Amino acid sequence: MIRIHLLIVTLLLSFHAVPARASAPDNVAFYYGNEAPIGALYAYDWVVLQQGQASDARIQLLRQGGTRPLSYISVGEIARSHRLFRTVPEHWILGRNTAWKSSVLDLRLPEVRQFILEQLIAPAMARGFQGLFLDTLDSHLLTEVGRADEAAFAEGQARLLERIRDRWPDSTIVINRGFHLPPASHQLVDAVAFESWRGGYDAAKDRYTRLSNADRDWLREQLNRFQLSRPGLPLIAIDYLPDGAPADDHARQLRSEGFIPYISNGDLTRLGPASPGVVKRHVLVVHDLAPADMAQSAAHRRLGIVLERLGLVPVYRSAQAPPPTEPLDDRYAGVVIWWETGTRQPGFCQWLQDRQSETLPVVTFGLPPVQQACQALLATRTMAVPEPPLAFGERHASVGKYEGGRLPLAPLNPLPTMTNGTAWLTASSNGHQYHPIYTFAGGGAALAPFVLETGPDDEAFWLFNPFEFLREALSLDHFPAADSTTEAGRRILTAHIDGDGLVSRAELPGSPLSAEVILNRIIARYNVPHTVSVIEAETAPEGLYPAISGEAEALARRVFRQGNVEIASHTYSHPFFWSAVDGGKAPRAENTLYGYALDIPGYTPSLEREIVGSVAYVDRRLAPPDKPVSVFLWTGDARPGEKALAMVRELGLVNVNGGDTHPMPYESGLAGTWPDARPVGDELQIYAPVMNENVYTNLWTGPFYGFRNVIDTFEILEARGRLKPVGIYYHFYSGTKPEAISTLEEIYRYALDQPVTPLFLSDYAHRVQAQYYSALTVDDDGGFAWRGLQIPRTVRLTGNLYPDLERSVGVAGYNDVAGQRFVHLAGPEPRLHLTPSPAAGPYLQSANATVDHWQRRREGNAWRLSGQFTGHRPLELVVAGTAQCRVLGGPGMTQKSASGTVTLTTKSATAGQVELECR
Repeated sequence: MIRIHLLIVTLLLSFHAVPARASAPDNVAFYYGNEAPIGALYAYDWVVLQQGQASDARIQLLRQGGTRPLSYISVGEIARSHRLFRTVPEHWILGRNTAWKSSVLDLRLPEVRQFILEQLIAPAMARGFQGLFLDTLDSHLLTEVGRADEAAFAEGQARLLERIRDRWPDSTIVINRGFHLPPASHQLVDAVAFESWRGGYDAAKDRYTRLSNADRDWLREQLNRFQLSRPGLPLIAIDYLPDGAPADDHARQLRSEGFIPYISNGDLTRLGPASPGVVKRHVLVVHDLAPADMAQSAAHRRLGIVLERLGLVPVYRSAQAPPPTEPLDDRYAGVVIWWETGTRQPGFCQWLQDRQSETLPVVTFGLPPVQQACQALLATRTMAVPEPPLAFGERHASVGKYEGGRLPLAPLNPLPTMTNGTAWLTASSNGHQYHPIYTFAGGGAALAPFVLETGPDDEAFWLFNPFEFLREALSLDHFPAADSTTEAGRRILTAHIDGDGLVSRAELPGSPLSAEVILNRIIARYNVPHTVSVIEAETAPEGLYPAISGEAEALARRVFRQGNVEIASHTYSHPFFWSAVDGGKAPRAENTLYGYALDIPGYTPSLEREIVGSVAYVDRRLAPPDKPVSVFLWTGDARPGEKALAMVRELGLVNVNGGDTHPMPYESGLAGTWPDARPVGDELQIYAPVMNENVYTNLWTGPFYGFRNVIDTFEILEARGRLKPVGIYYHFYSGTKPEAISTLEEIYRYALDQPVTPLFLSDYAHRVQAQYYSALTVDDDGGFAWRGLQIPRTVRLTGNLYPDLERSVGVAGYNDVAGQRFVHLAGPEPRLHLTPSPAAGPYLQSANATVDHWQRRREGNAWRLSGQFTGHRPLELVVAGTAQCRVLGGPGMTQKSASGTVTLTTKSATAGQVELECR
């Protein structure tokens, strides 16, 4: 942690660009916690992290998303709790810092500098940190020797800086103070940080302080000498406040004084304001199952998709685990709870009650809580079990008319009577009023049995519109919501094939392998992107079927050579329970249908062999040299742990599969739609958009034409506001049954009859990553922009807002469909402005391809439109706001005008630059 020693105050330097090794940052964070969602950290250019608090995934993902992770390094001290403290010889230690329970090191000694370099810095850089924050440079002044021989300590630190810069020339180096360093050292650093310019923190007394003008004047005198050697070096002001409420104004003041501000609490676990500001999209989602069972919780499988489509990012936490220790209001738009067991956690509720406010609303779903602390979150006057039958009065328009329509007349659970708020449903009995669904200034409540209409086999239908309810209960502002269902205004179409059954024989003349049937009748016939996988143990010579391995591998190579195929691995032995592979819990063998994996003699499944080994096999024996594996498809229960997810990510692959999305008219609608992803630590599992034919054919026992019901699933998902893409997902064994093959052809014909934009599954996965691994910023002029691992290609708008096409950059247009407004983004740095009125002039309403670049400008009485497109089928563009367009450049296109739109199509070109003049 940063320390304040003696007269530690701050400096004043002008902001200026630094040498080419590091761009000058606009925002720098010093975050010493581990609970902040990684998406929130993308708002900063540089983030200083404690090595012990940062996962490898966090370090690597920040790097890939354009945020430089810097490692905190204490140069002048070592904590007595440090894992290496016992290795430090006594003669290296000059004294003690009792406030921090640490020892002061003698940096004059070459062996001490070597220790810092090799034991502290080198491991950090090896993990992927891109730079260092060097703290405690002044600690020698705590000792008599240090004060007497300050020049020698400065020289020792200068030599350490030289060695760091020589060894890692492209690293970012930030120092805390260091005014005593020789002028030559100033040229080696990229920024200087300092603390407590206006707000300080005294760790020894655990109190916040204010700095005097005299202290600041003294520091300004020191800066005059510093600026002579390195004028314009970026200066980072770290101030401390007990409350985050005034942090924005405090940061603006520091920025106006020429500093890069960072405002936090004393232990640096509160995220400071950034400029431009950050839209808080993360929501803390609390369930009451065991932490390992999060994926089965109603909070995840029922609410996750609702939160995602609102543009929010769920961060799941079990109430059975200790509550978070870090602030909430700096990173979360609110808290959502779903109680579903008889176990309550009054301690958790009390902790949350202390933090609930209008700016951190708490919304409760599920079973009514009985503990007083949990009831206090509901802002209710009383709770009681009503006498039946209930009579229903005032209600929101969606209550009883959304999916489910039967409101319970004789509930057995206690129901609340709210104090102040907005009733979504009022029930009465014997002169008493109850409010099972309502919102209030600090959140809302929707309590069982008034949340879902349920059936005997886990069927569930929402009794009200949860999107509108959560928007009201969380007091959400209108902001562009990252979307994974739509590309260029059209519904995304994906197709992916699990490798199961590639070696099975089809019930067709000649008994071809099922994969040959799928290749000839599906992949080659329907020219849309396919993601295709194999199971190594089914195809390899050393696998389960050596007699047909040659035929199987040759067929796999043919499939992988197809231009509309991207390559995936479906593991080595097809594990059915990933927790068992990862050393966790698994059902007893006699309670499984197929065991734990394919039965390979002498083999015990391991993560390394299943993931790294299977990918290496496909790349080595099956994939074309210029087309390696790009996707890893989970098997079995498709519930990998953090290690497995990390292993896939570190191979440079995206992962997909899992979830259980298959809403049906007679089963479940929105409540049967799983979220897009499952966060596991800093890792992210991407679920399959829609489930496969196994679910629709009673675990492949028949009827084998049952997969045609997935068309009903696609239509339900569209009718509920386009919840998911059209995701065609099946196994090679579908190629064994004539009726299954005919069903696949029917599904593909249906899909291609819809206005869709076909994408590879990896592209879809990147759209999901853009939701979770990004920060949404908004500047003082109302311009929205994104930073992170992936940038959204489509966003949803609410509140009857439109894209302002005059002020926006990289915004091609919008399309109103499925009750939503989808805005198309283009290029690496789109900036979106909103307006209450549609813009005049032409715009791209939809396309069946990705918009890589878009520009619109007015020339006299005409508009010039320029776009770069990448697709997989002959290009089709629909331009709205015009009755006539002329093609000035690009592939040959025919056009048709109707109802204020112009549709342009190519005969065969799937990509290219298109230049139009429209009037």
